[in-house]
Amino acid sequence: MKMNQSLLSMDWNLLFTIVTVLVLFVILKHFFFEKVHKVMEDREKYVNDTISNAEEKDRQAEEKLALYNAQLATAEDEGRKIIKNARDEAKSQAKEIIDEADEKARALMEHSQREIRREKYNARKELREEVSGLAVLAASRIIEKEITDADQQDIINKVLEEAEDKPWS
Repeated sequence: MKMNQSLLSMDWNLLFTIVTVLVLFVILKHFFFEKVHKVMEDREKYVNDTISNAEEKDRQAEEKLALYNAQLATAEDEGRKIIKNARDEAKSQAKEIIDEADEKARALMEHSQREIRREKYNARKELREEVSGLAVLAASRIIEKEITDADQQDIINKVLEEAEDKPWS
């Protein structure tokens, strides 16, 4: 045995091992590392795209939610306005109907008062005619004969009885 061996000796095994490792590294790098690295980059890009896409969808959803809330608030305001307008219109129509009814009642009242005045006038006219007729009748009877106060009273009572039997005809 040799005792004097150097620590670093160059033998062919070492050289073949180094060459084999280098060839293996080049082969792995060419066929494996680049493909694994490409798959990892593609996966990272996919994850980043998915995250940005999710953020975009979230932003769009927030915008739509804000838009829907605004539309809902607008719809509620419009509903309140429509109800208020309907109430105002109903009040206006009710007032018009009441005013129209009051006007008709006033016109009917005026017409009735005119009718009452006309009927009163006609009744007074008829009463005058009847009274004048009775006066003429009483006068003609009084003139027919000369009478005393007692006879005159009898004639007046007779005329009144006849007038009661034949009321104002």
